[in-house]
Formats: sequence, structure tokens, C-alpha cells
Amino acid sequence: MKLDQSISELLYRYDCVIVPDFGGFIANYKPAKINSKTDMFSPPAKQISFNRALVVNDGLLANQIANNYGVRYAEALNSIENCVQAYHRDLKAGKRVVIEKVGLLYLDANNKIIFEPRNTVNYLTDAFGLEKFHVPKIQNEETKVVPLKTKKRFIHPGRVAAAIFIPLFIAGTWFAYQVGSSGKYGNLQLSDFGFGMGQKSYEVRRPVEVEPEQPSIDLAFEAIEAKARQKVFEKKTVEPALTPKANWFVIGGCFSEKSNANKFLKKLKRKGYKAQTIPNYKSLEAVAYGGFTNESEARNFLTKVKAKENKSAWLLKK
Repeated sequence: MKLDQSISELLYRYDCVIVPDFGGFIANYKPAKINSKTDMFSPPAKQISFNRALVVNDGLLANQIANNYGVRYAEALNSIENCVQAYHRDLKAGKRVVIEKVGLLYLDANNKIIFEPRNTVNYLTDAFGLEKFHVPKIQNEETKVVPLKTKKRFIHPGRVAAAIFIPLFIAGTWFAYQVGSSGKYGNLQLSDFGFGMGQKSYEVRRPVEVEPEQPSIDLAFEAIEAKARQKVFEKKTVEPALTPKANWFVIGGCFSEKSNANKFLKKLKRKGYKAQTIPNYKSLEAVAYGGFTNESEARNFLTKVKAKENKSAWLLKK
């Protein structure tokens, strides 16, 4: 039984696949990016890395092999041990261990395992069907602003003189006609030219005494009822809003015995973590450092736990 197919299948659904006594393959989210040199657009994906410190069996890989080949759990564990021994022999002999569709491993000069991912398979299911493509550069064309040519309008001086003289001539003719018809040039008033000045008139009003209104009985009852309604409204309590359910968990370990899971849970709570158990996870008891409703918050918390507490911690989505 080869482990390659089972490891590759699990990386589609989980962010951490542990090969007991060998190491763990970790899948971290990598956002989409554009290569400025080649102008190639890469969709979001899972970046696969290898952690030699993750050697504790969590039962995930063994259950997958048992389901794929129809064997018992103990036989699956025995098959994993045989493959791991073959991996160590090849590495010590200077050979490269190839995990199909995942990557290859080899030893450097300091006998440290080096992992090179294949990057030929995108294990991020949300990016299924997305492929790399070339993005041509957009060249900015300079636009030239051409000023509009406006023609200056030439006005003949004769038109200006006519525009001033004709109204004055008409007004003088009308004025001479009015004086000649009435013969009263000296007694002309503004009313003769169509202007009139109206006289202002003022009206004197006497103050009116207004008797103050007495509050009615109906208004008093309405005020009492309003106070009563206000007291009833103040006594009502506001029900708290329901908090969203967590679906991202930072897992610290998986246990086949519930007593061991409870011991680990109490240990995390003593350290101040909001730890909790996830029962019946692949027939195991999973213990989480905490649960989150937001993926980015869960990943930030996972990074802190790996740096300070547990390098084997991994992220579970339910």
C-alpha cells in the first residue's frame, strides 16, 4: 500500500496530514497573485509544506488507508510503518523520496530533511477550475488637449451709436408730445409719467385680554396613563442576541481514549485557553485550543499557538 494517494486525497479536505514517525504535510492558504515579470495570474491555492516535528499519530491517515483498501485499522498502521521505514532507508542512502502530486524530500549536507512541493495540484477546493493565465499590460496613451479656436466678433461702431440714439429719440419725441398736448410743462408731476407714490396707512389695534386656560380633567388622566406606560416599558428586558456558532477550531491533539482527552482539556484550561472537545471526530476525541466563527481570526490564533505552545497544532473546519 502506497501512502501517496491517501495523503493527496486528505490534503483536499484537511490542512494537516501527519505520517506517524515521519512528519506532517501542512496546507496553508495562499492568496491569488500576479507575477510582475511574467505577467501571469495565479489563482488562490493551498501552499504545501513539511514539518518534521509532527510525528504523533492522529488516526487520520490510517483511517483513510483502511477505507481505501478495505482493511482493518491495525493493518493500515502496519502498512504505514513499513512505508516510513522505506522512506528513512532511501533518505539515508542519499535518494529522494517522491510523494506523488505532493512533492519530494531529500537530506541536505546537515542531514536535515528538505521538502520541495510539486505545485502541480491545487488542493484548495474553492478555486476548483481556476488556472493560470497571462495578463497583458495596458499601455497608457497620452492624450493631447487641443485648444478651441474662438472667433472674435466685430461690432460696427455705427450699430453701437444707433442702439444708444434710437431709444433717446423715441423718449424725447414722446415727452415733447405730452408737453404740447397739455400745455402745462411747469406743472408736470410723477403721475403724468406713469409713476405714483402710495401713502402708507397704519392701523392701531387695542390689546385683547385672554383668560388663561384651565387644564382639563382629560389632560390630567392622559398624563397619568403616559407615566404608567413609560414604567411598563422600562421594566421590559431586552433579550440578548444569539451569538454565531463557531466552525473553525485550532486542534491541539486527537485521542482514542476519552480520559486522555479530558486531561489534555484541563491542562489547556489551566493555561487560560478557552479549550473544548470535539467528540466523535473520525472515531476520536479532538481537543481544541478554541473555536472561531471567522477564518482569518482562527488562522492568526493558530500561528500564535504554533510559535509559543504547540508546533503540531492544526486547523479544522466543521
